[in-house]
Amino acid sequence: MNKNLLIFTSKKNALLLSAFAAVCTLLVSLTYVYTAPLIEQQAQQDLLNKLNQVLVPERFDNNPLENCLHITDKSIFGDDESHVIYRATQQEQPYALVFQTQTLKGYNGLIKLMVAIDKTGKVQGVRTLQHKETPGLGDKIDLEKSDWVLSFNDMKVNSDTDKRWFVKKDGGYFDQFTGATITPRAVVNQLRQSIRYVSSNFDRLFVMENQCVVDEMLPPDSLVQPITTDPQSQFDEQKATLTTKDEVSND
Repeated sequence: MNKNLLIFTSKKNALLLSAFAAVCTLLVSLTYVYTAPLIEQQAQQDLLNKLNQVLVPERFDNNPLENCLHITDKSIFGDDESHVIYRATQQEQPYALVFQTQTLKGYNGLIKLMVAIDKTGKVQGVRTLQHKETPGLGDKIDLEKSDWVLSFNDMKVNSDTDKRWFVKKDGGYFDQFTGATITPRAVVNQLRQSIRYVSSNFDRLFVMENQCVVDEMLPPDSLVQPITTDPQSQFDEQKATLTTKDEVSND
């Protein structure tokens, strides 16, 4: 009798656990279904904010998220992965291309950048998207730390060896940072190469087939919303304690 009761109780508990697991799974699925569009909308808005930071607002009237192409080209992006180039237009005429590029030659490795150039090859804006450079030294590539990235505005790359597109320590136009030459050198060198390539292929890239369609999740006035700079991720204590001497030794 006790044995039968034990078996019945075990089966009952197993059924209850299974039912509980099924309900939890259902709730998680429903939560994802309801929140996924909101998450996607926020991601689209964040990206649009970044695009707005490197473009001149009054010079385009389209949503660049809806006009882009996917290509693989190490000369532009700094790796062999497929990336997106966004196209900004005014009255359906070409204004600018916006693309991301990156270099592994920063003092602490990977640096990711967003760049916009217009049809004449002039830089409309540059922003640092990701880096792990030393606080107080190499992190001056971040607009929140200094206005150094603004020095690229309205500049053009005239050749692969354009003498202006080097840091001053290498005979060029751009300032290096006190005690930290490696970081700005890596950024300038990568920008020189990628901007030259994109500007040389501007017309070809602009007429390629559109590969991006965005659902109507963003309001029409989202293009003119106030721009906010994304906060940089906090460095861990070990990175924060890197000494000036460490970076100076790698100038």
